[in-house]
Amino acid sequence: MALVLPLQTQQLLLRKLKPADLPQLAHYRDKPDVARFQSWEHYTLQDAEKLYAQQHSLVFNSDETWYQLAVERREDGALIGDIGIHFFDEGRQAELGMTFDVGYQKQGYAREAMRALIALLFNDFAKHRLTAVVDTRNTRAVNLLEKLGFRREAHYRQNIFFKGAWEDEYLYALLN
Repeated sequence: MALVLPLQTQQLLLRKLKPADLPQLAHYRDKPDVARFQSWEHYTLQDAEKLYAQQHSLVFNSDETWYQLAVERREDGALIGDIGIHFFDEGRQAELGMTFDVGYQKQGYAREAMRALIALLFNDFAKHRLTAVVDTRNTRAVNLLEKLGFRREAHYRQNIFFKGAWEDEYLYALLN
């Protein structure tokens, strides 16, 4: 099945990244409170351009790829975040990751976007299982995943050397 974008919710559009998004994407991803639990320290316009170049011709639901969706607020067209989907296991599973501008966190936008994406992946793409790996200190992501019905399946202790220290991660999963 082909993905028809944008995916609309009550308040949001989930869509492909476009060149006009790149300055805002770089701006919110570079904020210390956003970058804290991400793989980068700083995020530049050049980093956003590299991501766009990698994503531009990528096909949604291609095994062993990460597909990035822009999250846009419908009322004003503001880019408020992005969600990455890693397709794996010959298309049977997907891993989710999210990045939202701190100015739009704790307002229900991430939950609304994730609910729509979960429904799409289970209902339209017949995924068996969705996963997410998060830093144990990222309480906002932990709380969001638990509110969405994800179950903590593992606590990986000091499994990743992250920004100068050994850190713990949780694995969350949700079955169709």
